[in-house]
Amino acid sequence: MSDEPTYKLIYFNARGRAEHIRYIFAYTGIEYTDERIPEELWPEYKDSMPYKMLPVLEIDGKPVAQSNAVARYLAKKYDVMGRNEWDAMICDVLVDALGDLKQDDMGGLRVCSGP
Repeated sequence: MSDEPTYKLIYFNARGRAEHIRYIFAYTGIEYTDERIPEELWPEYKDSMPYKMLPVLEIDGKPVAQSNAVARYLAKKYDVMGRNEWDAMICDVLVDALGDLKQDDMGGLRVCSGP
């Protein structure tokens, strides 16, 4: 029996808010299930998701929402947050800057979140 948790990432068939989580899994080599929900089926799933939003990471069957919190958890757990607090802060800055770029309030700049 492995001590390693099982992970299932649930999101739409797009990069968007789940992509940095996928990058962490790819970089660390951690196995996970990547469940992609077709947008037309989202209404069937919505009420069962924490905060009625995606992405959700199930850790040993326990659902957790909020992609940046999930990414920070994984980065800390698998030691990819840098060597010290400064490095960890720079990682947070980059994640938050990417989040800002996804917003419409960046002077008309919009980042496509499609496949």
